[in-house]
Amino acid sequence: MWHRVISINKPAGFVLVAVAAITAGLLLLAGFFLEQSTSEIKISKSENVATETYYLAEAGANEAIYKLKNDPDWRSKFIAGVLSNETLVRNSVFDADGSYTVVANSIGSALADITVTAQHNLGGQQTQRIIQIRLARATNSADSWEQAVFGGGTGGQQNGNITFERNCAITGGKVHANQDFKVTSKAILTINDGEATSSNNIIINNQSELVLNNSTQTEGADSIGMPAIDFDSASPTSLKNRADQVYSSADFENLPGGTTLNGITFVTGDAEWTNKDLTINGILSASGDVEITLGASDALVINSTATGSGIMAKDDLEVDLNGGSLTMAGLLYSANQFILDTSGNPVFDVTGGIITWHLLIQGVDTGTCSVLYDSLLVYQPLDPVLNGTESPIIEVNHWEEQY
Repeated sequence: MWHRVISINKPAGFVLVAVAAITAGLLLLAGFFLEQSTSEIKISKSENVATETYYLAEAGANEAIYKLKNDPDWRSKFIAGVLSNETLVRNSVFDADGSYTVVANSIGSALADITVTAQHNLGGQQTQRIIQIRLARATNSADSWEQAVFGGGTGGQQNGNITFERNCAITGGKVHANQDFKVTSKAILTINDGEATSSNNIIINNQSELVLNNSTQTEGADSIGMPAIDFDSASPTSLKNRADQVYSSADFENLPGGTTLNGITFVTGDAEWTNKDLTINGILSASGDVEITLGASDALVINSTATGSGIMAKDDLEVDLNGGSLTMAGLLYSANQFILDTSGNPVFDVTGGIITWHLLIQGVDTGTCSVLYDSLLVYQPLDPVLNGTESPIIEVNHWEEQY
């Protein structure tokens, strides 16, 4: 028996070609990973520079606010409404490659647009961020005050509106919006022995009602300056310096339910009160937001005193009544916006008045929503002898771009 043996000889260059192909593949793969790593490094550097440029722009905006508060020339021009391309340039900010330019222009008394252009160089390439903010402050040193409810914002359609999206009744005084006065969402707003006025339009949407009992309505009325309140300036008459007790945000939030506070209570930062009873014989004020949430068994009661009473927020005032009760004699004041949101069977009962930059009252139509104007209770916290001209500067609009 014999076997046939077949021998297959590979071409002589096969191994060399295979090695070359594998080597080329490995080189391509290594190149890919190197390119990916390089791209990631570039992206990381780009993101870092973009972040630095963002902080440069914010630094410029903060310096503009500081100058409007503290620089005599900028401050006086801001209040008079005559800022005209006031320019501030800062170089070598954070590092040698960062800079920003600030330009301020008035669009009205105590109302200005601030444009900040921030730039940062990276290897010959420049990143830039532009932000624009609109700043305003209250300047009306009121010798008297006729408004039961007031939306005092200016400088844009989103500012100075009064919007009712739930039933409410207002008795006495005027209800004035420096922009639009709106009744929407099938709400019924009843005004007794008063006046509804708007510097722009009074808008009553379908199935909503504005009921005027011995009252009138006027569109195109003159704008009214927002009254000034000095929250925390160095003046001895600021709310903070007149306070009977000053709390941090955490200390105030941790007060037990059933607490009674007398005189002026000032909270540094935001004042939050959630689902607990509280009685205030005087004023609750804060250098930030005031946020109040009350459940069905919770009540906040504010009683009047000879030196004034109410709730006053240097920024936003937000009240969420989930069946809870807010009963007060005094002034509700927010330098920015006041939002009341109701559900369940709430009680919102104010004797005094409401002053805010922008007002929204919304929620279910059950329970009580009423404001009874009292000129003395409104005026006491507004006393110009106490408040002078040190009202807060607030940001009413913000726009930015990056490239």
